[in-house]
Amino acid sequence: MAKKYDLTTQELLTYLHQFEDCEFNEPFTGFSEEEISAVEQKYQIKFPAFYRNYMLRCGQHPINNTQDCICPPDEILSNYDYLSDDIDEYADELAELTENEIKEACKENKIYQICQLPQEQWHTIMPEYILIACENQGVWNAGYLRSDLEKGISNPPVYISTQDDFITFEKAAENTEEFLKSIFFMAIWCMGDSVMSFEEKDEVTNVLQAHGIDLSLAEKQGINLCLDTETNILYACAVKGSNLVWLLIVGEDEEDDEDEDEEY
Repeated sequence: MAKKYDLTTQELLTYLHQFEDCEFNEPFTGFSEEEISAVEQKYQIKFPAFYRNYMLRCGQHPINNTQDCICPPDEILSNYDYLSDDIDEYADELAELTENEIKEACKENKIYQICQLPQEQWHTIMPEYILIACENQGVWNAGYLRSDLEKGISNPPVYISTQDDFITFEKAAENTEEFLKSIFFMAIWCMGDSVMSFEEKDEVTNVLQAHGIDLSLAEKQGINLCLDTETNILYACAVKGSNLVWLLIVGEDEEDDEDEDEEY
């Protein structure tokens, strides 16, 4: 079979281990059962099996903090933890406002609603998320809905903060593996010489077609992967909405790189 689509995270990591010009070929190392269980006990939750197994085997692999970061167990917090650090400051701000000004402030930002309540009632304004990852500059944080973990949902979605706060979240991936693929995608982009990058929609489409990639498979939401098993070249395509927005080609030799530059 020349083309293999939808590689698993383990298959992707195994593929990346062949490249000596990056850190991805370091041994697979993970965190201990005790470290992961300590977080579960702290929040009285149970992480999904896929996440636990990944962290146990690969949690300390360099790919987890090459660009965006998968949090080590001792750095996992909830959005409530982060908000509680500054909540008194917002309460102090409200104390200096009139009743009408307070109403307006609460309309504009939920933090002002939250700061008027004890933490036990914050769930009436916003849900709690257990945050397992963050953007490299802290622009977003991502994690599981606490209630999903409490219910024992086997493969829950991953949510991401969307307004540079710890209040507003949207679904980022249907499950942990799909979320990890997005982390790996950005890490692959950082590899440098081993990767070709295309970002214009028409250019991405043309390159995929030229390499015989099935666009119906490449246009699925999220990060789509195709490994050409004959050439050992990986095609990683990011899709947002109805647009192919980014394509990374991994493993082409220098001669192929020159041909691509001339044609596209």
